[in-house]
Amino acid sequence: MKSRLLLSLILIFVIKSVYAQSTPMVVVSIKPIHSIVSSLMDGIEKPELLLQSNNSAHTFHLKPSQIRMIENAQLVITISDEFEIGLSKVLKNLDESSNFQIISLSNLNIHRYRANRIYDNDDQEQQSQEALMNDMHLWLDIENIKKISRHINSLLTDIDPVNEGKYIKNFNLLNSKLDALEIEINTQIRPFSTKRYAAYSDTIQYFEKYYNLGRPVIVTPYHGARLSINRTLAAKNTIKDLNVSCLLYGTEVRKSQISVLSEGLNLKAFKIDILGQEFTPGPEQYFKLMKRISNQTSSCLK
Repeated sequence: MKSRLLLSLILIFVIKSVYAQSTPMVVVSIKPIHSIVSSLMDGIEKPELLLQSNNSAHTFHLKPSQIRMIENAQLVITISDEFEIGLSKVLKNLDESSNFQIISLSNLNIHRYRANRIYDNDDQEQQSQEALMNDMHLWLDIENIKKISRHINSLLTDIDPVNEGKYIKNFNLLNSKLDALEIEINTQIRPFSTKRYAAYSDTIQYFEKYYNLGRPVIVTPYHGARLSINRTLAAKNTIKDLNVSCLLYGTEVRKSQISVLSEGLNLKAFKIDILGQEFTPGPEQYFKLMKRISNQTSSCLK
C-alpha cells in the first residue's frame, strides 16, 4: 500500500515537472506589450517583464540576471532596435526565431516623427516626414495592438501547441475587450476631435490619429530634445495664434520647462505617461494606460 502511494506521488511529481517544462518562458521589454502578452498567456504562464522601473525604455541597462533571463527564453518580444537601444547587443546573440521585433510586422500602421516644424498643414506634413525617423509608440493605436496580439498568439501556439485551445480562448477574450475599449475611448474623445492642442514632444500621434484629433503644435523636435529659446518663442506664438488652450507633456518633462513655455498663455497642462509605469504589470495594465491617456486628453481639451 505504501509503495503504491509512493509511486502515485512520484508519478504526480513527474507529470507536474513535464508540464512545467512545456510552458514557454517569454520575456517582454515594456509594460504595454507585456500586458497584452499576459492576457494571451493567462492561466498558462506569466511572461517576464524587463523594464519595471521608471527608467527610459531607450537607455535602460540590463542586469546580469536579466541577460540570463533573455538567453533562457523561448521568446523575447521587443519593439525594435531603434526603440530599446540598450538591448541590441544582447539580442544579436539570440537565434532569430526566438526574438520577435514588433516593428517587423508588415501590416502595422507606422507613422514618422513630424516635429521638424512647429506646425504644418496636412500637405506640408506629408512632405516633411520623408527624412524623419519612425515613431515607435505604436501601441497607442488599438488596431496595431489587435494585429500584434494576433501574431504573438500564433508564435505562442507554435512554441506551446499543448495549450493551443487556451491561447485561442484568451485571444478571443482579449479582442472583445479591445473592441469595448475602442468604443469607450471614442465616445469620450469624439466631442473634442476638432480642438487643437500642443504637445511638448510628438509622443501620442498614434492615439491622436486613431481618434482623429486635430494636428497639434509640436514644441520640441523629438522625444527628449532640449527646448531652445528660439523654438520656445516660435511655439508660444503659434499656440497663441491658433488659440490653443491644452498642453500635453511626457513624464520626462520638468515642471520648470512647462512654466517657461506656458508663461503668459492661458494653457492647461496635463502629463501623459505613454508607458503606464504607474500601473501594476499584468493583463489590465494596457487598458488602464489607454483609459488614463483618454481621461487626461479629454480633460485637457475641455
